[in-house]
Amino acid sequence: MQKHFKKIRLVLALVFFAAFLVSFADFRGNMPSRWHSAILYLQFVPSVIKFFTPLAVLSLGFIVVLLLTLLAGRVYCSTICPLGVLQDFFIHIRLKWMPKKGLRFKQAHRVLRYSVLVLALISLLFTGVLVFNLLDPYALFGRMAANLYQPALGWTNNIIAKLIPASTLHAVKINTLHLASVSFAGGSLALLIYLSMAYERLYCNSICPVGTFLGLLSKISLFKLKINPSSCTQCGKCQSVCKSNCINIKNMHIDESRCVNCFNCIPICSENSITYKKSAIGLAKKPVTSSDGGRRLFLATTTAFLAAKALPVFAVNENKSEEEHEDKICFFSRGPIAPPGAIGIDHLKSSCVACHLCIAVCPTKVLQPSFLEYGFTGMNLPKMDFAVNYCNYECRKCGEVCPTGAIVKLEKEQKKLTQVGKVVLRMNKCIVETEATACGSCSEHCPTQAVKMVPYYNGLPAPEIDPSICIGCGACEYACPVTDPHPAIFVAANTLHVLAEKPKQEALETVVEEEFPF
Repeated sequence: MQKHFKKIRLVLALVFFAAFLVSFADFRGNMPSRWHSAILYLQFVPSVIKFFTPLAVLSLGFIVVLLLTLLAGRVYCSTICPLGVLQDFFIHIRLKWMPKKGLRFKQAHRVLRYSVLVLALISLLFTGVLVFNLLDPYALFGRMAANLYQPALGWTNNIIAKLIPASTLHAVKINTLHLASVSFAGGSLALLIYLSMAYERLYCNSICPVGTFLGLLSKISLFKLKINPSSCTQCGKCQSVCKSNCINIKNMHIDESRCVNCFNCIPICSENSITYKKSAIGLAKKPVTSSDGGRRLFLATTTAFLAAKALPVFAVNENKSEEEHEDKICFFSRGPIAPPGAIGIDHLKSSCVACHLCIAVCPTKVLQPSFLEYGFTGMNLPKMDFAVNYCNYECRKCGEVCPTGAIVKLEKEQKKLTQVGKVVLRMNKCIVETEATACGSCSEHCPTQAVKMVPYYNGLPAPEIDPSICIGCGACEYACPVTDPHPAIFVAANTLHVLAEKPKQEALETVVEEEFPF
């Protein structure tokens, strides 16, 4: 039976990986949100963050992963983690390309791996989830999928739709490419390919904080791979297929903290000397060496993890009253606009790992990746870009799919009142003033009538704004025909989202996605 473990693991890994690809291929946001939630449920870091995020739906996926690791070792890294499966794919290509250059045992980089994990935990005190933003395997995979895979898939779809009109494919709206986010995703992919082909699972076993943490737990897992010294001939076949470089055939020892349970070593052993079996619970007796210093440091700082995670979240609850002064706000100082459900910029920065799934599934593509708009610690987080489109009045897709709770799911009526920013009108730039011509595009597209037309002069109506009922959806800014060089009406960000007053007039319930409404 154990001879088939490799095939079973491979099938499960492909199923999980295919599900991730389907999830990020959702151009129009048509996939039911519960499917996204099911696919992402077991992603470790997002699940932990969501567990400690107030107002977010309770997520226990990481507990399932912890129990699975205590039972069976690091199967998460070889089966469930999309970046782990992607690395296996590149290692497989390298072995096919250069079959004579087999794999071999390598010493563990213990100081490096525990230092990175400790750094990630300590950094929570000062930079929120920035290190996890940069190193979490799911977040890295998500940015590659959202910024490289989905656009490539969209272009392919549109080319086929254009070349073969009779096909059932239709042209789709492709997310705007941003140099910074595409460069970051492309650079990450190139580095991953290099590390996989040159050093196999080096990223998982020396850099990834999730891999290091689960590696610690796997040392006390119930089931482990073991070498039988009485039957092993030390032929080295198992070592030559070990992608984690953790089988030391000379000492007949497998480093459980680095083994990802790919099970490649079992079927290749002609002597059946490697078996996956129940072992004594508890850490193996081993003299403490200087290389364990990093691990002791990790254990000493583990407590800081929970406290550090809580600090930035509770900071959001501090009342930062939004009394913006519209007359003094210019377009450049309006600040980045966080999506509805983000609660505020502090909460977004403390909980978002920038996987970009919200950006991938946004129906209007108003969500775009940021660069430094939120500051250095907020790189790659999603922002609203009203030059691309505006936020649909009833849409809650981003909050429904967010795996960390950085964007919480809002009820429909709550979404309609969540004010992410306030409208600002520069009347001296409005074409009613500058060109003495009728317009009203901003008012026509405002779902709450926070912008309405009132008599101005010579029979011309001009926009008048009511910030108290504005929700900052950006429909007015997107529709404004002024480009001198910025719209005459725009939205200034609320650093902390608040509830707007209910519209005094009947809202425009239907907001239709269109190329340009003016």
